[in-house]
Amino acid sequence: MSLTSLQHLASRDAAQTRLGAFLPSAGRAYAETRNFDYGPADRSNVSGLSPWIRHRVVTEPEILAAVIERHGMAAADKFIQEVLWRGYFKGWLEHRPMVWNGYREGVTKALDRVDRQGGLRREYETAIGGRTGIACFDAWRDELVETGWLHNHARMWFASIWIFTLRLPWQLGADFFLRH
Repeated sequence: MSLTSLQHLASRDAAQTRLGAFLPSAGRAYAETRNFDYGPADRSNVSGLSPWIRHRVVTEPEILAAVIERHGMAAADKFIQEVLWRGYFKGWLEHRPMVWNGYREGVTKALDRVDRQGGLRREYETAIGGRTGIACFDAWRDELVETGWLHNHARMWFASIWIFTLRLPWQLGADFFLRH
């Protein structure tokens, strides 16, 4: 991610601008269209606020208050659920450090395999370099690296290709997402 992208990400004004742009669609429109990935040029159907939430530039209660004020609880129900699930799973993981530790051990073991196995190293470097020849996968990789964000369905498709097509260890894919 470029320094300009990081500065933009850290900007509260940028977070507020994104929230303001998303607010009109945070109700029923979100529930009806959130599963569609229209590509990086059109993110009007999803909040795209995750990078700012992750870095605490804007918080979940602040976002939910704005959405509920605009749409009410019933119309914003699906968006509210998604925001709450995010917090739930962060808390779930915090209460189960052995899951995190197991994942980190898996990353270390997978990286050791990459170091020892030249073929695996080439496949891994090809994937993280966005040079697989699978157009959608390579484009998603670029979008994730450049923006720090990827549509939920694209993340699932990316993970599926990573594991089942490229046959790479899932821990390395998770690590790639965590780093970007």
